[in-house]
Amino acid sequence: MRTEIDLKTYKKRNQYFHFSKFPDPSYGLDVDIDVTNIVQRKEEKHISFFPIFIYLLTKAINSVYELHLREVNGRIYYYDQVHPTWTVMGESGVYSNVGCPFNEDFPAFYKEVIELNEKAKKLKPEDHLDLSPLCNEPNVIYASCLPLLSVLSFRHPTPSGDHDDLSVPRILWDKYKKHEDGTYHLTLNITVSHALVDGFPLAHVFLKLQEFIDHLEGLL
Repeated sequence: MRTEIDLKTYKKRNQYFHFSKFPDPSYGLDVDIDVTNIVQRKEEKHISFFPIFIYLLTKAINSVYELHLREVNGRIYYYDQVHPTWTVMGESGVYSNVGCPFNEDFPAFYKEVIELNEKAKKLKPEDHLDLSPLCNEPNVIYASCLPLLSVLSFRHPTPSGDHDDLSVPRILWDKYKKHEDGTYHLTLNITVSHALVDGFPLAHVFLKLQEFIDHLEGLL
């Protein structure tokens, strides 16, 4: 479900009109996230880190109004729910894009993510890049991780001039690393269109994600 935003009455219309003049109004924040609780849960339950993190990340995205906004053919829409899509490197060394509807039921979500990842790993280089039709929908996030390196900041390739595509958040995180105090951290980048998402709501995504991680009981 989606609802069109009336730009005549939308309270952030001046921000939208200002930044819409930019060929590329995107910007991103790189934030340190403490993922100690996820690492501990992963080791205790012998489960994968990735599905837990993208579940909590998508849940945090869905908790902030502005992250539901997308531009489609020059019109702004609020989508009731945002779904995750992400990249998977296949056994051939070629990446593909997959995605699934967000499901609050974590065990069901976890199972679907694992199955999609395993299927994507088997794809051949000549197979279609997008394994899931959902990847081409506007109410998604584009997520990826770089598990080989610990880095301080990221910069996403962005399609200058394509405001529809730019309205989809681009997300990347690195390899989590252990600090001297025994905690585990990673760097998370979220890149958004400033025409739709200013720094205040974007900051709340990071804060909400950290809150979810710090209080895993009852969420997973």
